[in-house]
Amino acid sequence: MSLRTDLKKQGTIRGRRWTIKRDKNDNIVDVRLIYDPVQYASFKNSKPMLGDRHLLIELEKEYEKKKNNS
Repeated sequence: MSLRTDLKKQGTIRGRRWTIKRDKNDNIVDVRLIYDPVQYASFKNSKPMLGDRHLLIELEKEYEKKKNNS
């Protein structure tokens, strides 16, 4: 089961944060769960964090892009 379908089934959890790593072609390469968002935000080179709802939107866009390219 993929993360996209898992988020759809379970719904969102308040306070959970994620980061996305993209390659040079703007494809999602890596999605990571941030366990302590307050501490992570204090780091100098921290990436923007997404909540469950925004992550699901990004994963849906990526899924549609891959489906249309096939």
